[in-house]
Amino acid sequence: MQFINYSAKKLVVTNFCISIGLALIIPIFLDLIEINYRIIFISFLGNFLVIILITVLIVDFFLLVAKKLNYQLLSTLNMILTLILFILLMYSFLNNIFEIVYVMNYSNSVLPLIYKIVFIWAGEHGSIMTWMLFNSIIIYFYRINNQNKDDLVFIRSVLVSLIISIVFLIILFSLNPFEVDSPPAFINGNPNLDPSLDPILMSPFMIWHPFFTFIAYAIFLIPFTITIAEIVTQDSKLLNSYQQNFYDFSLKIGWLVLTLSIGLGAYWAKIALNWGRYWGWDPVETVSLVPWFFITSFFHTRIFKKKNPTLIKLNVGLIFASIVFSTLITRGGGLNSLHAFTSGVELVIWVVVLGLLLIILSLYVIYVVLDYLMEEYRNKKLFFDYLSYLFLYGLAFVCIFGLLIPPFTHFLSEFLPINIIFIGTDYFIMTTLVLAVGLASSLIFCSLWEYHDIKWIGILIIIGIFIQSIFSFIILLLSSIWINPIVIVFIISLIASLFKLGKNPKFKKGFKYFFRLNSKTIIHAGISCILMGFLVTSYFQDFVFITGFTLLLIGIIPSILIAFFPRREITKNN
Repeated sequence: MQFINYSAKKLVVTNFCISIGLALIIPIFLDLIEINYRIIFISFLGNFLVIILITVLIVDFFLLVAKKLNYQLLSTLNMILTLILFILLMYSFLNNIFEIVYVMNYSNSVLPLIYKIVFIWAGEHGSIMTWMLFNSIIIYFYRINNQNKDDLVFIRSVLVSLIISIVFLIILFSLNPFEVDSPPAFINGNPNLDPSLDPILMSPFMIWHPFFTFIAYAIFLIPFTITIAEIVTQDSKLLNSYQQNFYDFSLKIGWLVLTLSIGLGAYWAKIALNWGRYWGWDPVETVSLVPWFFITSFFHTRIFKKKNPTLIKLNVGLIFASIVFSTLITRGGGLNSLHAFTSGVELVIWVVVLGLLLIILSLYVIYVVLDYLMEEYRNKKLFFDYLSYLFLYGLAFVCIFGLLIPPFTHFLSEFLPINIIFIGTDYFIMTTLVLAVGLASSLIFCSLWEYHDIKWIGILIIIGIFIQSIFSFIILLLSSIWINPIVIVFIISLIASLFKLGKNPKFKKGFKYFFRLNSKTIIHAGISCILMGFLVTSYFQDFVFITGFTLLLIGIIPSILIAFFPRREITKNN
């Protein structure tokens, strides 16, 4: 991976120091102002900064269009002004300025300090502001090291990122995050936020789960904008290797951070809340999986590079579109959820539009890949890669479909005499179980086809299910505990992955070579463990889920770190 040059490093360090300085100076300056004037000042400055930011981005946009020059100063200004905006909101939360309506609604005087910071992103205003902050940081780093006027993909990708940022800022301005109501309706903040009564407020997972989610969503912005730019600029690609590496690295690190977000959220549901399970197919939980299915399937798209590069672009586009869909469902998709901030209906029309788009595009991808599957069925490696890809897309599809039906029928009920259809958890359990068994079976073949005949692998799976069925029936008779016989497919999938690892130790050639060769197999083992966790008894569930999550991270993290080491080192060892 190409790193930034010396002058760019100096600029990054300088801007980092400026950001730290602002974080220290602004609160001290605000403390010097008399409280009544301080509230007015914060409200005026906050809303004024939003307008300034919109202006800066519009100017940046037109300068890029007119002169095709990447003004690093403007991206720096965007990042610093967004940081100041966030600092103002954080200061208001930390100092109990309940005259600001948003602070009053999402905080109170008895909340511990750390949770006052966390509750900044509890509502739409703070969520958008947090997302914008991470977006501005990601865009800033992406725009380093490129003043090439001929790099049209780079220039147009920056333009797309600016358009998205402007839309976010306009929404933020319309929400009026620094609206003042003096005196406040509740002088001590929202009385319903009682940490002694609600354990959800007192968990450290309240910090890390949303935090990683925002970072992941921001990281996927750049791959999406590059994809749009490549589609618009036909037969072109990024000319600067730094930006190309940034694209590849963003997809990997985004996958890692999103995995962390979902894993920590599941563990939070198990130990910190009163739900007592890792996963319950709640709408907000379910929709968080959709981008993960798309990004996981993306790492199978190397097989499409020559045959259908458009399919790769479409996959990246679906990642970002599913993130927006996830945000809409979470923040106002018209679905009842255990998550307190949902069940609104304001955004139903957008959920329907985007959901239908995701359904149509997913079906198109499935159709194309099925066609390839029929063509390449004799090529074992390609066949099983296509199969895994199909099952991941199938999982994404059934989740989107189930989530779309309630808001879609809600929308239709406004014009037609029909009832709203609510999709229960049984639909998600049954559809995803069938597809998960298919995915696990494809992983078994992926691990074993090089060492054993495909016919015997299939027979092994069938015999395993038969033996497990008898075993499950005996256990049911003896203890009234039912073990789903399908669990054996996930167990075989795990064993097959471990078997392949044992066949390819390669430690003598170094850890870099080992993980380049085996990270995919380790990830397969992690997925097999997690799938197994849905069917085993609660006695084993903790061990299986945590082991699976750990294996996922062990497989993903080294594959990211390897990007910092030149590939030629491995060729020498060979």
